[in-house]
Amino acid sequence: MELIFLDKDGVVNSDRYFDEIKGKEVKIKNPNEANKYAIGMVHQHFMLIPSFTVAENIVLGAEPTKGAFIDGKEAVRITQELAKKYNFDIDVTQKVSELTVSAKQKVEILKTLYRNAEVIILDEPTAVLTPQETEQLFEQLIQFKNMGHTIVFISHKLNEVKQISDRISVIRLGESKGTYDAEGVTIEKLTEMIIGRKIEMNFDDIRRPVENPQKILDVRNLSYKVNGVSKVENVNFSIKGGEILGIAGVQGNGQEELIKSITGLIPFQEGTVKLCGKEIQGLGIKAKRDSGMSYIPEDRMIDGCAAGASIEDNLISTVYEKPSLSGKFFLKGKEIKKRISRQKNRHV
Repeated sequence: MELIFLDKDGVVNSDRYFDEIKGKEVKIKNPNEANKYAIGMVHQHFMLIPSFTVAENIVLGAEPTKGAFIDGKEAVRITQELAKKYNFDIDVTQKVSELTVSAKQKVEILKTLYRNAEVIILDEPTAVLTPQETEQLFEQLIQFKNMGHTIVFISHKLNEVKQISDRISVIRLGESKGTYDAEGVTIEKLTEMIIGRKIEMNFDDIRRPVENPQKILDVRNLSYKVNGVSKVENVNFSIKGGEILGIAGVQGNGQEELIKSITGLIPFQEGTVKLCGKEIQGLGIKAKRDSGMSYIPEDRMIDGCAAGASIEDNLISTVYEKPSLSGKFFLKGKEIKKRISRQKNRHV
């Protein structure tokens, strides 16, 4: 049970912040103390070192030693046994930089289990997973529960919360709206508590067909090989204005290489890509962006944004050279803030 005390301004008063663990009131000040009380956290944005192996990431900070040195062989043995115990199909000698997003999440979970976590907190764990990967994760979480672990699953995907949870707590604007048995509360009721009002969804007004749609993107005979091995072979498709094209495939079947080839992140060897009738395969990324193409990557923290920069800097990073935002020597701060404000008000 968590006890949170707010001051008159609604700010957490850290001097009166306590947790109750196994009937004992404790004050947890940092992650090391949380580990001591067998609490593990899997963050939404992974806390892994890409150049380290899976085993090195799992044991980091609690490495097995042999004399005065880290025992790498023992680290591999321990982590292999840990992965096998929890039915995680993962090569612990592989570098994290070579892993898929779902495999990285498994490494994060194994990190908590290596430290004997009894309570595992997962923050938006399915945000970047495919439906199949989500089902695999849920199977593993149920296995953890059956082995005696406690799972705290944080998500805004209410159908997943209903599917995996025994009990559901709703928080809105930092205030608890109650805890309910998952079987006894509907998604509509959860939505109402989260939003603070009833929501009536009507899609009739937005399902209007586009008149005389034009062909926007046309991909012909696109092929991409790595060391002579085909990743994408002779792919053809086109998209008109007002259409949504879905590309289906499990991880590693070429969809990543296909999209990166189209957007210019990797070079392809054969084929053509036309945007609004103009061939763009020879253009740089900036020129493609100026032509109207954009890309939302699988891993937004690695490929999508600069984590160390502000939201404002990220939002103008691709348009700051425009005369409306950039002067002769300095950026136009007031114009930038106006632009950001317009974007925020349009999408909130």
